[in-house]
Amino acid sequence: MDEENAKTEFDFGWKTRIEPQTAELALKHNRGSILDIGCGTCKLYDYLRSRGWKGQYTGIDTKRYEGYEYPEGIELIIGDATTITLPKTDTCILYNVLEHVNEPTKLLSKCLGISKNTLVNVPKRNEELWAHGVIEYHQLDKSHRHCGYTKEEIAKVIEKAGGRIVDSVELGKTDATVGMSLWKSSIPRFFVRNLRKIFASKFFYQEMWFEIEKTFQKVE
Repeated sequence: MDEENAKTEFDFGWKTRIEPQTAELALKHNRGSILDIGCGTCKLYDYLRSRGWKGQYTGIDTKRYEGYEYPEGIELIIGDATTITLPKTDTCILYNVLEHVNEPTKLLSKCLGISKNTLVNVPKRNEELWAHGVIEYHQLDKSHRHCGYTKEEIAKVIEKAGGRIVDSVELGKTDATVGMSLWKSSIPRFFVRNLRKIFASKFFYQEMWFEIEKTFQKVE
């Protein structure tokens, strides 16, 4: 198939999307100025301002996205956060970033070193769903460097980065049986019945959010 005739990128609307729950958590848990890594088009700034926040906002991303409007009043840094020197800030935000980098522990440690606290949001891996052929949205993103996190895995990353968890929330509550009625025309009935039996009344969470502070000594 010719490359020019095939779609090669999915952005899932992330350049302009605001997730109300994580945005509200940023409003509640920021400690002053904000450094937003992987800022997209800085729509988090608009949300915070609309809720009365008046702090200094700096966004970092690898490029400026043409064809999109950026808010006035921000400072935008174009660069790779894993390699450039990060400016000091009160709160560092890593929303849906760690799953995209080769060395998440190193980046988180870097953020903890220049901030009072760091807010992190990552996709949660639910292997019970995967085992039965149920696809989670983050499996479709080919820019991810790994398959999401379990609670134990992200806790280990935080510990190795020299951080401690101050607060945490699971987000994106999902009933795994939603939409199964739509499958009946293309999937054998016995398979649908078995999935209902397995996942009836079970709920899963798609994301995990953390507030993290630096510990006194980095754990090697």
